[in-house]
Amino acid sequence: MRHVTPHIPTVNIELPSTPLFTALFAESPWTLAFPILVVAAALAWWGARTDRVRAILAGVAMMLCAAAILALAAVQVSPGEHARETVEALVAAAESADLQRFQACFAPDASMHYGGPESPGDDLERLMRAAESLKGKHRIESNSVTELSIATKDSECGIVLLGCRTTTASSYAAVPTRWWIEVRRQANGAWLIERLAWIELLNQVPARGTL
Repeated sequence: MRHVTPHIPTVNIELPSTPLFTALFAESPWTLAFPILVVAAALAWWGARTDRVRAILAGVAMMLCAAAILALAAVQVSPGEHARETVEALVAAAESADLQRFQACFAPDASMHYGGPESPGDDLERLMRAAESLKGKHRIESNSVTELSIATKDSECGIVLLGCRTTTASSYAAVPTRWWIEVRRQANGAWLIERLAWIELLNQVPARGTL
């Protein structure tokens, strides 16, 4: 079983608020589109029942507006969504113990933290040494993602909260973990992890240097 630092409570980590425009027109378009569609349907129904052409036309216009919002969201990828794609690639690499793909998800100056993103961190070299355990005693036998929440911090950075239940070669059952991950756009346009914080292992803070 992995080592856990005893008697240290976990820190309550929350995502930053995504800018409203990004949330409505990229990450959560249904938040805006759904009420527009409801009002549009109601207007069209009322117009049809009362023979009011203007109400029908207004309903159709609102439906087209909602469709435009959803179409815009389909082609626009926010920093938070880029971050989610990078984290999904990281999880897939960890599950297959592909350390080359695993390392490719990180920026050269990436750091690993335990308990929270502001805790003292380890550099990428030490992180990759810890990751060697994914090919041995901590080889992943099964993994399910229980949380994958995203937020856009700014135009160059997305944040992900990741929760997993993982069975490894050294565990007796599925073990719950939570992670805070900062992904930033690099000079070459790639979206790579700059900070990885392991927040919880079995509701406690993981020991530094483990993975």
